[in-house]
Amino acid sequence: MRYGSGSLSTGVLEAMDFTAEAGEFVVVLGRSGSGKSTLLNLLGGMDQPLAGTIRIGDDELTAMDEEARARFRRRAIGFVFQAFNLLPTLTVAENLALPLALNQRRERDLVPAMLERLGLQDRATRYPDQLSGGEQQRVAIGRALIHSPPLVLADEPTGNLDADTSQQVLRLFSELVRERGITLVMATHSSEPQALADRVLRLDHGRLVDCG
Repeated sequence: MRYGSGSLSTGVLEAMDFTAEAGEFVVVLGRSGSGKSTLLNLLGGMDQPLAGTIRIGDDELTAMDEEARARFRRRAIGFVFQAFNLLPTLTVAENLALPLALNQRRERDLVPAMLERLGLQDRATRYPDQLSGGEQQRVAIGRALIHSPPLVLADEPTGNLDADTSQQVLRLFSELVRERGITLVMATHSSEPQALADRVLRLDHGRLVDCG
């Protein structure tokens, strides 16, 4: 996969052939600058390669225009970031409800059920700046999963958390995606997610190498 334009195009992910099965938890390892975030951006349809094909289920992202990719992301992909990326003017419950509203879904029981599953029932009316880092990341994970997208992409999701909180968040994350049969692709430097993953890959010279 190449991205960019003309003489400025970059071949950081050339010669890549990668398939994740439905419900699989895949960890992608690699040094800083190896292209992990670029891979997630391509899988999420936020970047477009100059060559190659990206297919999620029966949908080919590389055949869609920008508007179609945006609609597809909203419906079929959840994102979890190191910096949480919660909307500061929305409460915990409102952040969780956002993907449902964007997809015009009105299942009123989904937000209370997710709050309970996250252990945040008493935080429903609080704002992100009133939460700990671990609580914010739990909300971010719940927001990514609440509409049960087939794919969730996570970029260093525990990078801002201490070791104990990181372990708690990772266990919860793994349990939630497995309960829903969601495919999770996680880019990380951390060794902790490897023990929970079905498969660990290393990004090496534009190729994903199975670490066994």
